[in-house]
Amino acid sequence: MKNYYSILGVNRGASLEEIKKAYRRLARHYHPDRNPDPSAHERFKEINEAYHVLSDPDRRREYDRILLNGDEDKIRNFVQQVQQFIERTFLERSKKPKKGENLILKLSLSLEEAAFGTKKEIVFSRISLCPQCGGKGVVGKADKVVCHSCGGKGKKNAGILNFPKKCVVCGGKGYLLKNPCPTCYGTARAQIESRVRVDIPAGIEEGETLKIPGKGHEGFNGGKSGDLYLKVFLKPHKLFKKVGKDLYTEKSISYPVAVLGGIVEVPTLEGKKVKIHIPPRTTDGVKKVIKGFGFPSSKGRGDLIVILKIDIPKRLTPKQEKLIKELAREFGDTVDS
Repeated sequence: MKNYYSILGVNRGASLEEIKKAYRRLARHYHPDRNPDPSAHERFKEINEAYHVLSDPDRRREYDRILLNGDEDKIRNFVQQVQQFIERTFLERSKKPKKGENLILKLSLSLEEAAFGTKKEIVFSRISLCPQCGGKGVVGKADKVVCHSCGGKGKKNAGILNFPKKCVVCGGKGYLLKNPCPTCYGTARAQIESRVRVDIPAGIEEGETLKIPGKGHEGFNGGKSGDLYLKVFLKPHKLFKKVGKDLYTEKSISYPVAVLGGIVEVPTLEGKKVKIHIPPRTTDGVKKVIKGFGFPSSKGRGDLIVILKIDIPKRLTPKQEKLIKELAREFGDTVDS
């Protein structure tokens, strides 16, 4: 998440004048016409991106609102829209190919999917050539008119620094379409729904990222598409808790089994059950380790650690209650009658 306040070096309560002052200072330093550093152009775009949002009261209010809300999808969509606007503004009139932007999405997996691998179909939105106009920006024959803003030049001296900039009205073309495509509004690009089938390798960990080449936003002027990155998050499991390569689970045992010992069945991540022996005089909270039934990895599989909990029944039959009272008398205990 980009913090536009940090980019300009101002605090959240900065006034418009403070924002303008910070922008002027940074823009003078990083303007590509003045700074030969190859990274200056990208930094200059980032500064303009921040200024585009914070200098407009409505955009700033919307940005502050979604920051406070913390919704990752809304934040990502907001930033992408701003970046697309800035990209169109700074894109040179030359037809030099430019790679599309990468996409980063969250991939939520169950513990079983992460452990044993799976195939998943990912449905997402990406920027591509408009499907209705085929990337032309117009359906049928283009009806053009000279841009009223730049007079057909494609550039204007504008902004605080009065540098020549691509005309934001016509996008640097010098003309406007009288009959733009109704889907992309003449931009030639649109958000489309995409699907990709992904092989999830067994033993993938939370925080790992899968790269799917060429499935990001489509490039400009024939440039390559960006890449799609899927960052793995594990869903909570109702039975198991993952700690490193080990899996923890709880198993309830009856009081007679705890005292006398016995055999109980424990569920495994595969969905099967394995039998374990409970030794006599087992106390509450004792851990039993089942080797090789934990989370798999390239270095071997972890263990399944079972925490034994002595079950206190909430309901008893008359016969059970009688037997327990007799046992209490044997121990010399006084119980409610």
